[in-house]
Amino acid sequence: MIDNIKFKTEPKQFVDGKPIFLENANFKNFQEELGKGLINKLKKFYKNFPWLYDFLFFVLNPALFLGKSPQSIYQFMNKDAIVAEIGSGSKRLHHNIINVDIYPWKEIDVVADAQDLPFADGSLDGVVSAWTVEHLKNPEKAVAEAYRALKPGGHIFLSTNFVYPYHPSPNDYYRWSREGLLNLLSKFEVVEFKVAVGPTSAFLAVLQEWLAILLSFNISKLKDIIWIMFVILTFPIKFLDLILVHYKTGESIAGGFYYVGKKNDFK
Repeated sequence: MIDNIKFKTEPKQFVDGKPIFLENANFKNFQEELGKGLINKLKKFYKNFPWLYDFLFFVLNPALFLGKSPQSIYQFMNKDAIVAEIGSGSKRLHHNIINVDIYPWKEIDVVADAQDLPFADGSLDGVVSAWTVEHLKNPEKAVAEAYRALKPGGHIFLSTNFVYPYHPSPNDYYRWSREGLLNLLSKFEVVEFKVAVGPTSAFLAVLQEWLAILLSFNISKLKDIIWIMFVILTFPIKFLDLILVHYKTGESIAGGFYYVGKKNDFK
């Protein structure tokens, strides 16, 4: 799958045949961070079973994902297009996609940092970054790296949070309003920009956190357990966003946005 990919540098090492473009110390540090806390441990466990993780992520998750999916980037590509998903986790969106992550899950092709992509300049037709940039220390650098690696005319699909609680994976740093995300992606030409997670999902996610905090008596593990309980009990409420996503005013407390952009030849 990666035989035709041009890299700007040689891998630092290989793990299970996967090229690793992280320094050894950083690679070990990322692995350790993914194992911290009950929620991160559960995520790490369930990512070994992609079908089950997808069920939990898309069904029980307080967020109802609306609008275009990351796979929609392929409507702009020919059948031989080279597309990389940055921060893919254990799922694979398309049989031809290059999966990039900081952890060598079963479906990962390249282990690398989104803020220092190993791909050569102008070597990709498309980049997908779904719910990843909020977890990066330097999202501006990650966007610049995606721009650098894209060919002129290449496309990016990016989704991220606006109003949404802290959710480390393994860390959590940033949130963007509509204007903030447009500024982050200002080098691209906007193709489509809409709400991906509506106001009900945002409210529900905050409510679940608030109830878990209130009833946990400041005990972290108990808080996580109560949070999981409320997620299971209340997730159907999110389907109200099927209506509210059509309300323009709902953007003021939207849970997140998705953005499709194009790298122009003249930029």
